[in-house]
Amino acid sequence: MTAVNNQNLLQLRFIQQSHIDSVKPFFSRLPDNPYADGAFRKRRYSVVKFAAGNVSIQPTKAFVQDDSINHFQGNVERVYENLESDLLQSNGFKHLLQEFKAMTGVADDADIEVHQFRMLAIESDTPPAPEGVHQDGFDHVCVCGVSHENIAGGELLVYEHKEAEPCFKMEIKDGLFALVNDREVWHNATPMNKLNAEEVGYLDCFVFTA
Repeated sequence: MTAVNNQNLLQLRFIQQSHIDSVKPFFSRLPDNPYADGAFRKRRYSVVKFAAGNVSIQPTKAFVQDDSINHFQGNVERVYENLESDLLQSNGFKHLLQEFKAMTGVADDADIEVHQFRMLAIESDTPPAPEGVHQDGFDHVCVCGVSHENIAGGELLVYEHKEAEPCFKMEIKDGLFALVNDREVWHNATPMNKLNAEEVGYLDCFVFTA
């Protein structure tokens, strides 16, 4: 893969398991999602600032992506419930924000958008990212794996451009912190399938953008 302007295109690290364990219980309380991806993705969404160890939630706003970015549900204003206050103020979540800021260098007054997902494997080859190979329209996109149960697939894929074959593939393991340079590369995830068809299968993760 050709480096673009000598920039970091992908950064990886693992978060200490105790921080991941502290945020896991909040995923079992995610509400239903009323939009087109609601059958297989439960979700909360907040905009926060993080400075001097303090999380400040910003006014609720609709999440919308242009249809040039999201062909699946572009130009649709989607309003989700905020992340729970206990989660936002937890030491584990603050550690994730601290890592995100350290890796990106975003300023203290920058808005950080946080998506909390439970991606359900409901049928053969359930797509974690129904829009396919895409960019999200930010400088930085970070996927943080939190938990997975009874699934195969859901690996992160990174592409040099939209029509290319993936140049990177990695399982989204619990604690994986994968930061993508969203201006320079594209990303997607492999379809998910249940290992045991009779049991629930899911992947829990945060996505941070700025």
